[in-house]
Amino acid sequence: MLRAGHSQTRGNQRGRRRALHTPGPPRRLRGRLLGPTSGGWGWSACAGPRPAPRKPRSVFRAEAGPGRWEAGKREGDRGARRSRRAGGSGPDMGGAGALLRPAALKLNQRRDITSWLAQWFPQTPAKSVVALKTPIKVELVAGKTYRWCVCGHSKKQPFCDGSHFFKRTGLSPLKFKAQETRMVALCTCKATQKPPYCDGTHRSEQVQKAEVGSPL
Repeated sequence: MLRAGHSQTRGNQRGRRRALHTPGPPRRLRGRLLGPTSGGWGWSACAGPRPAPRKPRSVFRAEAGPGRWEAGKREGDRGARRSRRAGGSGPDMGGAGALLRPAALKLNQRRDITSWLAQWFPQTPAKSVVALKTPIKVELVAGKTYRWCVCGHSKKQPFCDGSHFFKRTGLSPLKFKAQETRMVALCTCKATQKPPYCDGTHRSEQVQKAEVGSPL
């Protein structure tokens, strides 16, 4: 009895092994039909024709017609556009245009900087205008540096408040350092011959007849 049962168990195990190794029906995985074929495991006849191999990329395309291509044509168009921007007349000027582009860019940058400097720092400075017709007495502290208004547009007379820059006068304030602490009269008519101190020029007829804010 034991031998017969043992033999039956062995037979069942052999049957399972055969069932495991027996190929089953084909199954589909990611669009490919897998199963046994005459040539081994792979594409089956019922799965349709094999996919065509990918064509190598090329500049020329046969379907575009003889003598026509896309990538080369696009590159030629780009070269022509670059040449025209750089001053050339066609694709033949692409190399020269590429060399001229940096020089033209630098030239434009220099022109922009020059025009900006000429706008904010004119070479010909404007004339000073009469701020007031009487001097202002202030106490100077020894060792301290002051900036006396030269243009006459400052709202903090007799000292500078930066109006000469925003008015684009081309003038600069006069810097001076007090040697000792004392009371002094600083000029506001901007006609003194001893800037920044008053020398009495404001009493002249020319200054007294002039309007405040107008040049002498």
